[in-house]
Formats: sequence, structure tokens, C-alpha cells
Amino acid sequence: MKISTYKYCYLLLTALLLLSACTKKFDEINTDPNNPKTTDPGYLLVSAQKKAIDNIWNEWNNGRTGLHYAQYWSATTYSNESRYQIRENQNNTFWNLLYAGTLKDLSEIIRINKVKVLSYSKNQIAIAEIFKAWAFHMLTDVYEDVPYTSALNGLDKPNSEYDKASDIYTGLLKSLAEQVTNLDISQESFVPKTDIIYGGNVAKWKRFANSLRLRIAMRVSDVPSMQALVKQTINDAVASGVFTSNADNAIFRYQDAPPNNNTLNESYKSRTDFAMCKTLVDYLLSVNDPRLPIYAAPAKDNGKYIGKAYGLNQQNGETIPNGAISLPGAAVLDAKSPGVYMDYAEVEFILAEAVERGYISGSAESHYKNGIRASMEDRGVAAADIDPYIARVPYNGGQWKNVIGTQKWIAMYMQGLEGWFERIRLDIKKPNGDILFVPPVDGSLDRDVTVVPTRMTYPVDEQQLNKSNYDKAVQSIGGRDSKAAKHFWDLY
Repeated sequence: MKISTYKYCYLLLTALLLLSACTKKFDEINTDPNNPKTTDPGYLLVSAQKKAIDNIWNEWNNGRTGLHYAQYWSATTYSNESRYQIRENQNNTFWNLLYAGTLKDLSEIIRINKVKVLSYSKNQIAIAEIFKAWAFHMLTDVYEDVPYTSALNGLDKPNSEYDKASDIYTGLLKSLAEQVTNLDISQESFVPKTDIIYGGNVAKWKRFANSLRLRIAMRVSDVPSMQALVKQTINDAVASGVFTSNADNAIFRYQDAPPNNNTLNESYKSRTDFAMCKTLVDYLLSVNDPRLPIYAAPAKDNGKYIGKAYGLNQQNGETIPNGAISLPGAAVLDAKSPGVYMDYAEVEFILAEAVERGYISGSAESHYKNGIRASMEDRGVAAADIDPYIARVPYNGGQWKNVIGTQKWIAMYMQGLEGWFERIRLDIKKPNGDILFVPPVDGSLDRDVTVVPTRMTYPVDEQQLNKSNYDKAVQSIGGRDSKAAKHFWDLY
């Protein structure tokens, strides 16, 4: 039986209306509520902060690199890293976690806030940019020239070009100055639970940005062409407001249980690969430093504080029983022991140096004493022990590099990478001019390095996947991808 034209048109119209009604719900039906297309910027900030601190605080990049190179720790069993033979897979991981982890998360925060601008967007962008500056500064001081400008255009971009480290420094200082201006303390930023460092406190982020400006500027204080920028940066940062107490410290607050406990705490649950270095222990004993029982545990065999000589070849029968030497203290290996991005003690030592270099006015001695006091109070030293100690380590402007340098080195214990950078920047000796640091006692395993590496070689992945840009970077730093290649700021 034939359907009339009228009935046919009616049925077709009905079908189209039904189809239209169905497609209105189609996107809702096919959207996975557990995998949203847009991520809350706050969760990206938590992710960026944790990836960053786990990366620089773990047993590999801190324990086997920074804490060795700064001679805070020695190896108990596997000594190759303390003799400068690195594990290339971990070098790749360090690079990738900062670029494809921390920096990618921060760039996404910025992108989201630019797509949909809200009252807190300007502060969220500024905070993300400040933390990006911290991450890029870390990469630059580990490797020298690294991808910077091209990386900002998209972290998934292959074959990123490398920027000269000196240009990166200039860019970081420019960016931080802009972010300090952009931060608005009258507006919100991140909700407290998504900002582990400062709980969304905009004023504290501003002080962190200014304090980071001090660190970056002081790192290049020996570079003649950057003197005007260094002086202006330090004065501007101080005027705008830097850390003034330990309450300002930029730290990551670890928790009791995995996966949010201190990464070194987790490592020590299954093995004991590190002991206190003789360099640090002997110096702390020589000045009767009350931080020693906090930094280290007494040897189980005799109850004394005994550091292990740095760079022993464990394969030649030189293994020393763990009970005969001091291991790291319980306080620094506690599950909740915080990871440090930057602290107030460092700021005071920078200000002491800034006075000595003529960048700012004031008393270098007062800042020096403030730095020691800040470190001791932060570590829980008894108040009655602080002033007598400061009297035992008097300030001497004639030896300011060594006087400030030794105390800054002590205060930075557990910040392995920063301790390493400051060791090579200041060439720290004891306050009386005697040698403080030693070469590995059984020799280096790196053909170019005798005493200590000045940088890390580029990851193997870069050599294989980004070869043309890698080759240009190697030429820029002297023609060889060597751990002995010096940073542009390391002139002495």
C-alpha cells in the first residue's frame, strides 16, 4: 500500500525532530565525567610543585648528585656517583620531569587562565610564571644552555632550540620583575588546598619572587657585563619585599605516608646507601656546631660523630661498616621533613654578600648573624645555644667569601644542588683560608673532572632526539659536552 505524499513528509519531519532531540544529549552521553577536558588549574599547581620537589629531593638527583657534590653525604656502598660517574637514565628523568612535568603543568595553568579570564586569573598566571622561573633557573644551573624561549611556546614541541644561559638569566629576572608587579594582594589566587607552598597567599608569593630575584642576581655577581642589572635587581627586590622570617620559607610539606612522604624517607626504608661526609662532620665538630646532632646520627658502634671519607672505591675492599660511621639524622629523614625550594637563611646570607659587594648599604655582619640564627631556629636548635655559637664563628670582612660561604653551605644542608652551585660559585674555603673540600679519595671516574663537576652533561635523549640543537649547544659551552665545562657565571 502506498503512503501519501502528506504522510511521507510528516513522517520525515518527525524523524528529523527526534534526531535533533537525540543529538542535543549526545555530547553529554559521550562525555566521561572522570576524564574532563579542562583541568582545574589548582590541581595542576599541586602536580607541578610535587613533581619539582620530588625530582630535586630524591635519592638520585639529591642523594647521589647534589648531596655528594656539596660533600654533605658520602656513599656507603655504591660510590661511583660520588666519583662522578652518573646514571644516564636518571639524568634523562631529571630533565624530562622538569620539562614535560612541572613546566608543562605550569604552562597549562597559564593557558587555561588566558582562555577564560576570571578575577583570580592574573594572580594564578603570575604564580605559575614565578614557579616556572624557579624551574628554568634550576635547569640552567645544572646544564648551562637549555631550551627556554622555544620551550615557552609549547612543551610538546620537538627539536627545541637552546638559549644561552646568560640570556636565560636576563629573561628570568625580567619575568620575575613583571610578575611581582602583576600580583594583586587584593585578589584571590589558588584555593589553599591546591597550593602546598603558600596556600594561595599572594603576599608570600610576592616575597618568594623577590627572594628568587636575589638568588639569580647574586649567582651572576662576578659577571662584569651584568653588574648594573644585578645591583638594580637586588635593590628593587629588597625594596619590594623579600623573606623576613622562616615563616616565609618556600617549602613543600610532606605527609606521613606514601606517596606523599619525603622521598628520601621512602628510600631509606629499604636500604642505607648514604652516610655523613667527613668534610661536613669534621668542620661541624671543629666549631662545635649544635646542628650536628640534628644533621647526623652518632655512629652506633661508639656513639661518636664520624664522617666517611668522600669518594672511597667500595669495590676494592674499602667498605666501612655502617655501624662505624654517622648516618643522616632522623630529623632530616623524617617522613614529614619538608623539601625546600628557598628559605630565609639563604636570603640573609645573600644580603650579607650584597653589602660586601657594594650593591646595598647596611651591615654585612648583621645579615650574616641573621642567616645563622634563621638556620638554627628552623632546625630546632635550643635558643640558649645560638648566641654562643655565633660568638664562636665571628664575622671577618677580610675573608667574607669564606666566612659567609661556610655558614651558607652549612645552612643549606639537604639542599644538595644549591649547596653544589654555591660551592663552585664562591670556591668556598674555611674562614682561615684552609682547604675545605677534597677530591674523591680514590679518584674521579670522569676523564675531565678531578675535584668536582661544574655542570651535568646533557641527557642522552637530547643527543639522540634533538641532535642538531644539541650540537649547537655543545659548541656554545666550549665545544665538548663535559662536566668540567664552566658556567658563564663561574669566572674564578
